[in-house]
Amino acid sequence: MKVSLSFRGGERWCQRPARAASRTFRLVETPKRLRRRDILEAALMAVGIAFVLKVLVVDFCYVPSLSMAPTLLPGDYVFISRIAYAIGLSERLPLLGIRLPHEVRWWYRFPQRWDIIVLDFPGELGQAHPEKPQYYIKRVVGLPGDTVGFSGDTLFINRTAYWLSGLREAPQRTIVPARGMLIPLSARTLPEWMPVLVREGVHVEVRHDTVYLDGRPSTEYRIRQDYVFVMGDNYRNSSDSRHWGVVPQSAIVGKAVAIYYSVDTEGRLRWSRLGRLLH
Repeated sequence: MKVSLSFRGGERWCQRPARAASRTFRLVETPKRLRRRDILEAALMAVGIAFVLKVLVVDFCYVPSLSMAPTLLPGDYVFISRIAYAIGLSERLPLLGIRLPHEVRWWYRFPQRWDIIVLDFPGELGQAHPEKPQYYIKRVVGLPGDTVGFSGDTLFINRTAYWLSGLREAPQRTIVPARGMLIPLSARTLPEWMPVLVREGVHVEVRHDTVYLDGRPSTEYRIRQDYVFVMGDNYRNSSDSRHWGVVPQSAIVGKAVAIYYSVDTEGRLRWSRLGRLLH
């Protein structure tokens, strides 16, 4: 028996043989199983997207110490926004650990005072880069152009004094370098600026009381980038700019935004800290 399918088109009924209809249906038939190639392509795409997000948009870090207590505790896992201040590639690529000759970022906003930032540790005084790359999380205290000083239990930022209970610091003063700042150089002033010059990648020599920068006698130097002075909230038990100097802009990874996971020393989940915003 001959079978046909009928359908209405406008004001008329049309007929079409069932064989033709079945051929049409077979063209859009869903495959019963995915090919291995499709699965591999989807997996590679997912890995690629995750890598791009980690390099350009978000990052994560673990808090191992009490240097930022009570704001952050050991066992906290922190979400970092890489685009809070800039867009592009930082000086050291995460995961790969590759260090670029210089950062490739467009800075549309600079960290504000009291922001909690994550930085790529710039190294001890006199080091251009640390032996072992690692992230530090600290609070911004001094901005480019500020004068930060200490005396006993008092922190001075320009002309404003802050009392820090329990702080015991010998009198000291640090000028936070700003991009374009012109600093005088001599055998007397060199020790103050030497850590900054090293972090700027300048080769420094002193011959007969004359300072040579990259082999040229120099009496002044123009700063190439902005810097910040950072401290830990637990300032009595924190390694920060008081010990290893100011942080160059290129070493700033991003802004610490929130705690997304937290466990205590015994591995128990601390529910009250999950999702806590940092400020």
